[in-house]
Amino acid sequence: MNTQQPNILIITTDQQRTDSLSCYGSTFTDTPHLDKFASEGVCFERAYCTNPVCTPARASIFTGKYVSRHGAWNVGMNVPEDEPMISHRLLDVGYRTHYIGKAHFQPFGGSPELSMETRNDTGRYPDFRGPYYGFETVELALGHATYGIAGHYGEWVRSQVSQEDFASYSKARRLSKVGFGGGAHDWDIPLKYHNSIWTADRTIDFLRHHEADQPFLLAVGFQDPHHPHCVPTEFDERVDPTEVLLPDFVEGELDDKPPHFMEARYGQLSKSKTRGKFAMAGQGGGADFRKVSEDDARLGRAYYYNMVKIIDQQMGRILECLDARGLRDNTLVLFTTDHGELLGDHGLWMKGPFHYEQLIRVPTLMRYPAAIPSGQRSQALFSHVDIVPTVLAAAGLPIPSDIDGVDAMPTLTGEQVSVRDSLLVECVDDPQGLRLKTIVTDTRKLTWYCGHPYGELYDLETDSAERVNHWDNPAYAADKANLIGAVLEEMEPLERRVERFAYA
Repeated sequence: MNTQQPNILIITTDQQRTDSLSCYGSTFTDTPHLDKFASEGVCFERAYCTNPVCTPARASIFTGKYVSRHGAWNVGMNVPEDEPMISHRLLDVGYRTHYIGKAHFQPFGGSPELSMETRNDTGRYPDFRGPYYGFETVELALGHATYGIAGHYGEWVRSQVSQEDFASYSKARRLSKVGFGGGAHDWDIPLKYHNSIWTADRTIDFLRHHEADQPFLLAVGFQDPHHPHCVPTEFDERVDPTEVLLPDFVEGELDDKPPHFMEARYGQLSKSKTRGKFAMAGQGGGADFRKVSEDDARLGRAYYYNMVKIIDQQMGRILECLDARGLRDNTLVLFTTDHGELLGDHGLWMKGPFHYEQLIRVPTLMRYPAAIPSGQRSQALFSHVDIVPTVLAAAGLPIPSDIDGVDAMPTLTGEQVSVRDSLLVECVDDPQGLRLKTIVTDTRKLTWYCGHPYGELYDLETDSAERVNHWDNPAYAADKANLIGAVLEEMEPLERRVERFAYA
């Protein structure tokens, strides 16, 4: 084994918008550690997830495959255990593989027999340590915030406090008047027991004790800033809600959108004709977002950004440890998230089958001093499926033919301006309801809804806010035809190579 092969550190957050980082232009919060990290490598301005929901997006990050191919099309599903991940591929060539934090390759709820990550089985932890999806060992956190003190993380917290205190951490004081998903909550959990601090602590422990003569793949999953927006009361470096912008919404902008947009805003999803037998991922039965006051909207958004600030501080600790261990130059560090968050923009909160930029365009930063020049801000289209081939190429390993992504290293080293002309985002909210595919190019975005007469088409050059849907606009007929053709071009090789995928 060539000991000069790079270490790989893949860090994911959960449900994080690009504008939650000041390196992406936020003016009301600052993330100095991630900003510095971005300046030392590349900041992708046009990076996209493959799906706006946790499990499908995470499966794509680690497999390099679109959702149609890896088959885990929604939360509540397992990523097939025989689906090769980058962990399997690097393990096979001698890498030490370890996972810390939120994985969500299997459901958080349901039967322990069907899911290794279910929160309904405390007896499994802390004894279970792996292997798990190509990771030799794991230290898992299950869920989010007040319902996320489970798995190895939960058992550790339980070992540190009384049972009474542990039980109290499952509750937080809601400050917002309406119980929508973006609410703000004060949480009395001591900061030292917060999930982001635990995640960083365990990451630092791994880096300090890892044997230097073996390359590693370390995957780290922060649970935040996913809703509920709970912030420890001890955390005092807070965003001022009065400085937070109100959601970007114009009355009437949903009038030309598919019907589930308005149904979600009005809290009428439970009666929607487009849904099947499942609740809409990221929305559930729905909440009436018209009732969210301006004060509550600012508060909910501020608490979301407070959660990001905690992550930024912990990222500073992790990056400092890399430097102290002499691992900086030969470690490829990737920071991204599974998908974004609407935060009230377009009159909607949280996530779901709404392929707005706030939801599918994701913060993505990469640093690898041994090969990637610093200070880059790339405008090239980059998809989460490109992570696996890019990492493999950086490690000098062959790229398997059974993955969908492309190697972005030529753009990162300056050999090419871009490596793809378009990318695909898929969402299967329900096989009998909404199934949609979005094609994104440099200047256009089209969403096709299987079995429905409506669709979406946006001119990103003149309408970056995606207010006006040109699906039925004759002036955009040529664009529409070309982009539908592009969707078919993307889908055809997926269908041709698919081996096992059923919407059952």
